[in-house]
Amino acid sequence: MKETTDVLSLSSQVKDLVLRSLDDSSKVSIGADEELTNHGLDSIKAVSLILELEEVFDIQFADEELLTEHFSTINKIVHQLQNKLAD
Repeated sequence: MKETTDVLSLSSQVKDLVLRSLDDSSKVSIGADEELTNHGLDSIKAVSLILELEEVFDIQFADEELLTEHFSTINKIVHQLQNKLAD
């Protein structure tokens, strides 16, 4: 049960960070598996989001981890964070 709670908390934190990164008025309705590029995430905003994730969670992504497909949805970002936080 705690792992589920942790995932939900992490997902909520990621969604908040994503929403702050986007200037889209539809941001309230972003689903966990929706492509963030459909909501205005471009390369500049993606870099900013990744830097913020690294700061908030006190982690650092290696260059080879910085693939767009790893950060294209909220669930994929949560998965990347879970992997980094488990290290």
